[in-house]
Amino acid sequence: MRSLIDKLPVIALVFLSACSSRPLLSGSATDRDSLSESTKRELVAAALQSAKGEYDGAVDRYRKLLTAQPSQAALHFALSKAYASLGVLDSARLYSEKSVTLNPGNKYYLRLLAALSHQMHDYRRAVELDRQLVALEPRSTEPLTALALEYLAADQPENALATFREMLTLDPKNETTLGQVLLLEIKLTHYQEAIALLTELLERGDGKEKLRVTLGELYRQTRQYDLAIKSFREALQANPRLLPAWLALFDATVQSGNRHAFREALDLFYKTEQVNLEQKIELAEFFVARSSRESSFVEPASVMIDEIKKRYSGKSPMTFRLHVVEGELLFQAGKVKPALQLLEKAVHAKNAKKQKKLYMQACSILALCYDKLGYSEKCINLYEKILAREPGNTLMMNNLAYTLAVQGKELLRAKKLAMKAVAAEPVNGGYLDTLGWIWFRMGNYEKAREILEKAVELDPFEAEIPEHLSIVYEKLGNMKRALEMKELSQKRKVK
Repeated sequence: MRSLIDKLPVIALVFLSACSSRPLLSGSATDRDSLSESTKRELVAAALQSAKGEYDGAVDRYRKLLTAQPSQAALHFALSKAYASLGVLDSARLYSEKSVTLNPGNKYYLRLLAALSHQMHDYRRAVELDRQLVALEPRSTEPLTALALEYLAADQPENALATFREMLTLDPKNETTLGQVLLLEIKLTHYQEAIALLTELLERGDGKEKLRVTLGELYRQTRQYDLAIKSFREALQANPRLLPAWLALFDATVQSGNRHAFREALDLFYKTEQVNLEQKIELAEFFVARSSRESSFVEPASVMIDEIKKRYSGKSPMTFRLHVVEGELLFQAGKVKPALQLLEKAVHAKNAKKQKKLYMQACSILALCYDKLGYSEKCINLYEKILAREPGNTLMMNNLAYTLAVQGKELLRAKKLAMKAVAAEPVNGGYLDTLGWIWFRMGNYEKAREILEKAVELDPFEAEIPEHLSIVYEKLGNMKRALEMKELSQKRKVK
């Protein structure tokens, strides 16, 4: 952020006032001299008050002086600074504009006005002023930096990029400027330019591993997967502990569809001693989470888990965790019965409850398996047990409320649970869907419509929400909207 108040020595104000070319008042030479001395004393007094933080008093003195010397730019500037210190930005800007009008070549005046314009979100004016400052100091990077940042504030990234590039002509090795150029090239999807810049930076030799990861990501964005894989491998040769590089390497091999490259990378990963078993399982967990959103990651996640089981089956402390991860993956892949069998075995294993977080995760997925297979009583009982241990678990509140609603049981309790979940996460479309469906089951169709309409907007992917809303519209006799929601539900199912 810019500083609004620049220090201006008292002597500068005195000098500028004393050099005024116009007499203050007509009269004898003696009178004019005594008035001039009086003015100097007032200027010094006003400047001292500002220095002490007595800005109200300084404002009064400067305003009185301006009545005698309305064309004195330095007075307008000093008054502007005093108002800025008081937080009265409108008045500060008014007098600052006047100082620049009277003396447009003064860089101190321009800087203050640019800062005030920025503070008041008038980025267009701030840009204009910063351009003037650049013209006054053409070989300095300071005004160029201010101009580039102002372009960013004004949401003009192309102009900002051009300005940062101009700065590089003055200081080619400035790392901060190089970083800004690289970020903007990527933001503006100038991927080839960004690749060229990264290649140049790599040739300089500093921070190679991270730069290679960034270069690989750019190749991945441009679908140059072979080059991406090569960059990630080079980064990992230099630093095998770099987990983001491993993740990026796996992503690139999966997206390329090159199974051999994925297997090769995975083999290298599991042979690497610099990455411990817990980190290897964490990466598999990440892929399991990805598989719920992207089907292309289901098989790679499964391969990861199989490899861990094959290589580390004797590591008993990790067995339970691995079973939970595998159970989640099976559930995500639609293999609900195998998931159920594995998770039932896991939650009943000796010492399973000692790993509380993992145990609760296993129970949650197991409850979803029961729900999916229609084992309502088992599902409800397990949700109850989870909430007894974690009464603030909003996901379990919501799931229990929805299961009760589907069963038509304890609707008042279901509504209470759903309302607590929504209160905790008011923009969760799934939770709103549960509450809306409960209102529907309770016969309050208008309330159900109101809530489900919000849910449809908040969750653009879930097909069940527009399906529920379609049923509500039918009950309300709005067949046109009911048909629209049915069609939306079908579209989301296809996706």
